This record gives sequence, structure tokens and C-alpha cells, in this order.
Amino acid sequence: MPTPTRARLSPEERRAQLVALGKEMLSTRPIDEVSVDDIAAAAGISRGLLFHYFASKRDFHVAVATAAAEEMLDNLTPKDPDVDGLDQLRSSLTALIDYVDAHRASYLSLVRGAMSGDPDMQALFEWTRARVTVRVLEGFGYRPDGPAVVPLAVRGWVGFVEDTVTTWLQGDGLGIDRDAMLDLLERSLLALIRAALDVAR
Repeated sequence: MPTPTRARLSPEERRAQLVALGKEMLSTRPIDEVSVDDIAAAAGISRGLLFHYFASKRDFHVAVATAAAEEMLDNLTPKDPDVDGLDQLRSSLTALIDYVDAHRASYLSLVRGAMSGDPDMQALFEWTRARVTVRVLEGFGYRPDGPAVVPLAVRGWVGFVEDTVTTWLQGDGLGIDRDAMLDLLERSLLALIRAALDVAR
């Protein structure tokens, strides 16, 4: 019986396949435990061939973490841009909680990556935080010529969300359930924005 031939993939398709496999593994294990040997075996290629598409294991991990960050940001995009800011906020927060609950390892890897000392992981973390900040501001109709203290407050809130959700995921949430977590995050943002606007007056 002839051995089935494997479909030849273009370099772009193969790279995308390897990143997708890495992202799938990242959903259940930390980024530093995503093995290139396991990825190569799952893709049906040699370990050496994987490094034809990525200069190093570190480069592969950064590519996987970037794909995970982009997926998370896509989940935060409001499905109906015409709804008001509060409804958009609740929808985005619900999507965030649902996403991180289903992808704990990838979320924790992204947040912890900022503390790894790896400049590329730190840059990815800062890019992700900046994009989340912009989406929150856009949801509330903030204009670029608005008070500068408002983006500062929202960026600080994003950091609060990261730390609070990370603690909650690790089981240290002091019995706070999902709905209580959503209320906490929503109310804290509204309080910060009100405080920022008061300071700007």
C-alpha cells in the first residue's frame, strides 16, 4: 500500500501552520513549555526544518505569543460598533473574561512575558496594552484632542485588569465569581474616567 504523500505547503502556509500549532499548545501550557520537537512532530516535519522558518526557539515563541495576542484583541472588538460605550465595555470585558478563562496559559504567558527580560516579549506586551487602551478610548468616543489625563487613567486601568484577572485565574480571587469580576472591572474604569475628567477641569 503506497504511503500517502504530504501536501506541500508554501513557506507562508507552513509558517502559519507552525504558529497555529504553537498557539494551540499554548492554550494548555506556558510559552516556555511549548516544545519545538512536539510542534515539528505535529506538523510532520523535522526539527531542523522548523528552524528554516524561525531563526531560533525564541523567535518561534515570540511569533506564537504574537498570534495569541492578536486573537485576544480580535475577541475584544465589539461585534456591534453602533452600541453605546457602556454596552461596548461590558461586551468587551465579558469577551476578555471568557477568553482568558478558556486560554489561561496563553494569557498568563503574555502577561508574564513582560517580566521575562526578553525585549521582544516586552515590546509585544506593551503593544498589546496600548491596543487595548485605544479600543477602550474609542468605545467611549474619546477624541485625540481630549484631556491627556484620560488615556493615562485608562492605561493604568488596563494594568489593573491584567493584574486582577491574573490573580483571579490563579485561584486567589477571594471567592469573587465571574459576574462580580465583571462588575469590579467596569465600575473601576468608570470611576477612573470620572476622576480623570475632574482633574482635567
